Amino acid sequence: MNRAGFILPDYRKVRNVLLVLILLLALVLSVQLLLSFIILPEMQIGQILLESTVNLPDQALLAMGGLSGGVNYLSLDEKTIRETYETSPMIRKAFIQKQFPNTLKIVLYGRNPLGISLVEQDGVVVPAVFDDQGVIFRVGGNADVLDLPVLTGIRYGNVREGMVLPEALQPLFRDLETLKEKQPVLYSQISEIKVVKKSDEHYDLKLYLSSWQVPVLTASRLDDALLRRIILVLDVLKGKNMLSDLEYADFRSGQVVLKMKEGR
Repeated sequence: MNRAGFILPDYRKVRNVLLVLILLLALVLSVQLLLSFIILPEMQIGQILLESTVNLPDQALLAMGGLSGGVNYLSLDEKTIRETYETSPMIRKAFIQKQFPNTLKIVLYGRNPLGISLVEQDGVVVPAVFDDQGVIFRVGGNADVLDLPVLTGIRYGNVREGMVLPEALQPLFRDLETLKEKQPVLYSQISEIKVVKKSDEHYDLKLYLSSWQVPVLTASRLDDALLRRIILVLDVLKGKNMLSDLEYADFRSGQVVLKMKEGR
């Protein structure tokens, strides 16, 4: 203690504290450098958990998301990969999640086929498959889509995958999706749906059912009650041997109108 009564600092203690702090900072810096330049660059994705409703090989699905090569765990951006997948017409929704320390989980939800249109491509007529949102996600391909209803009466320009059918048809697509989910037997009876345009926003439908070759006119909406009524009427006409004389049956109003062929 000096003559004024003050305690002088112990410089040795201060020096020791500073030395400890410097050592701690050096240790932190060393760990950070080790992580940044040695450990983290080597943290590659070790396994990918892939679930998908899209009927493609795993390697093709990974390449679709830009994951065909080695991927660093930390630099991988989940949002970017998700957006990359969802730009594909075949993918309706993608779920991407990194799981520490080296796992990537991918869940892909493909588009469910609702119907087809027949379009011309390079001089050949091919099926264009669309989903319940009216998105064409496959053009061409095998004949595995022939069990779907065929949509006709629409004029196409340059048909491409990712193209969306007219907005005015969205209510029809929702009706078809409801039938497909809740009344698959009735849905399977629909062979062709021809859109009969009345204006840009309004149209009627001409239906062809698989068990009867007589066209049926309806308004723009479809449901199970209407289809059951149509089938009942056609069954009765078939029992009376009247179908061969029938040009079409009109169900657009509350009363069924039968248009007989000329001379019958």
